Amino acid sequence: MNKYLTISVEDLKVGYYVVGIDKNWLETPFLSHRFLIRSDSEIERMKSHGIRMVMVDPKRSEGDLSQLQNGADEKSSLPPEDVRTVMEDVPLSPVRVTELMTNLHEYLVRRYKALFEELRTKGSDPSFVIDTGPFLRGIEDLEKLGKHYPDALLFLAHLQSTDDDLYVHSANVLFLSLYLANIQKLPAEESVLWGVCALFHDIGMVNVPLEILHKKEPLSSRERGIIQDHPLFGERLIREKTRLPAEVAHVAAQHHLRRDASGYPAGGDFSRTAAVTRAIMTIDMFDALITDRPYRDGVSPSRALKIIVDASKDSLDPRWATQLFLGMGVYPIGTVVELSGGEIGIVTKYHSHSERQEGAASRLVQTFSVLILKNRSGFPLTKPFIKNLTWSPKEPPPVTKTHNHSDFMIDWERLQGLAPYWMG
Repeated sequence: MNKYLTISVEDLKVGYYVVGIDKNWLETPFLSHRFLIRSDSEIERMKSHGIRMVMVDPKRSEGDLSQLQNGADEKSSLPPEDVRTVMEDVPLSPVRVTELMTNLHEYLVRRYKALFEELRTKGSDPSFVIDTGPFLRGIEDLEKLGKHYPDALLFLAHLQSTDDDLYVHSANVLFLSLYLANIQKLPAEESVLWGVCALFHDIGMVNVPLEILHKKEPLSSRERGIIQDHPLFGERLIREKTRLPAEVAHVAAQHHLRRDASGYPAGGDFSRTAAVTRAIMTIDMFDALITDRPYRDGVSPSRALKIIVDASKDSLDPRWATQLFLGMGVYPIGTVVELSGGEIGIVTKYHSHSERQEGAASRLVQTFSVLILKNRSGFPLTKPFIKNLTWSPKEPPPVTKTHNHSDFMIDWERLQGLAPYWMG
């Protein structure tokens, strides 16, 4: 266990590695409370937000902290609820994991919505620059948390998908992108880049008038044209108003291109798109399908995957459709299922796929855990339980029907309380 030092912000210096502060982490612009102090301006910024005490990690700090170690208190005097848990040192309970991920999702949605409001009022100012720091730190935190608890990434993204909200959708695509990056075993830096590309992929929608964005009736050809301008507007916005890597602008510009040229913008070349773009365009379509819209209900995650696989025959990249299918399974986490025995539950874990050898041929086998919420008579259970099931293409399916969780009013807050069951 690391020994952290609690010091006054007045004693903070460039090179110190901060691991905690004396304010709630959602009440400051520092989403992550673990970062290296790189300039005096960062210290002044902390002071301006009322931060008085900080906790530093001598092992990660640069320079000599011996004077601090002689006089500082090694036992934190910061309120426990205000200090971010360090993943490497403290194992988290399932309930705490879901709480942290929920907070991160809500925080990023709020910050992203605030960014859109800021862009609508200040975006035309040539001197205006987007502060991407809070988003980057949030995505870094989420990547670390998701590496240890990937199923929670997928579960939370699905449970938020009933909200037809651009900001929620962008956060969901971020969560799903980190999940896919994790199962691809990408390095942390590349996973974070995927997350940044995912969160900002629709930033060009800020150029779409709110009355078009929220319109429930069919769009006119003029309105469709305005929406189809958002990829190029987003690319320009990222290039001119941020210092984000070029890949982020590329994804914004290209995520609606298709192999069969059915996408937009016109003249885009699908063959020149990078892997991250093709992965995010697949995830973007998946989340759009499972999301309830004013004019239609979202389909079940299982049904959405089938649509994605079918689309990969001509418009999407078959590689990423396949990776999404193998990474989620035929019954993705968050799918409400009716079992052949009559019970109703929600898929909470995918135990990955395996190959079963049968003579000279091999057969794909997938295993899932389902949290049973209703018995075969349709009555809610006072004590839900986990049931494991296996699927193979040539065997009778263990599931008779799949649903979007909104059909059954599945409540994320209730499921958080049941986290010890489904994250065990």
